[in-house]
Amino acid sequence: MYNSSNKVFSLLIDTLSKNDLIQSIGKTGAKELPQNNDSDVDIFIFSEQVPNFTKREKIYINIGNLLNGIEVNEQESKHWGFVDFLKINEIDVCLMYFSVTNINEEIVSLLNGERLEKESNYFYPIGRCATIKTLNILYDKNNFLNNLQKQLTIYPDELYKKSIEYHLPKINDKEDFGRAIIRKDVLFYHFVLDIALDHFLQLLFTTNKCFFPSRKKTLECINSFNIIPINCANRILEVLTLGGNENKLKESYIEWKKLCDDLEKLVNSKNV
Repeated sequence: MYNSSNKVFSLLIDTLSKNDLIQSIGKTGAKELPQNNDSDVDIFIFSEQVPNFTKREKIYINIGNLLNGIEVNEQESKHWGFVDFLKINEIDVCLMYFSVTNINEEIVSLLNGERLEKESNYFYPIGRCATIKTLNILYDKNNFLNNLQKQLTIYPDELYKKSIEYHLPKINDKEDFGRAIIRKDVLFYHFVLDIALDHFLQLLFTTNKCFFPSRKKTLECINSFNIIPINCANRILEVLTLGGNENKLKESYIEWKKLCDDLEKLVNSKNV
């Protein structure tokens, strides 16, 4: 099934690339399909003009019964363009269509330090840069995707400066942490900690001049960084563990404050 699935996938990409409107196609993760159906597949498709509902549906139908579970959407998603779903054998494939013009405008604004806060459903706008930078290019008629990836090899000074200024003051809300500790309110403590941790992680990625992708597999990423507080990942886990006990909230916060102080020192030392 694995080899058969890859053949069908190659046919799908080849069929898409023959559409005159489509300029570039990229896949997250490895170029090959996942083995043992252990994950889904995300495909990013860039066009001067996104093929409409009818044209996209025709592409899938022309491939025949090699595809199943086809779902074509007429409405554009706020963050993910025009999103279609299908299955290759039992592998879920998500195809996201974007306008080249819109993506170019979005990347420029992000590199200028706009939209620094997460948006609906934990969407991190800067994560767009992280995703595109690491896409495996499957088709690139006019080098649009290749040129975009080259642009993203440099972490802009403007983005660095604005991100530091935005996230640094938000990693330690002393007032709300204090309220949670006094009340021994574990859920409120974790609410405050989640907000602080979100800014802490984005600040840490910024300090290492790395685009923040999302909260997925974050510990793996930070363990690869050169500029991090000592034993950072384990200390974060300790903060979370202690924060689950109403009698240890103060211990959790003391460790969190130390982490924040250590990161702030690293940020300041880089900016001297």
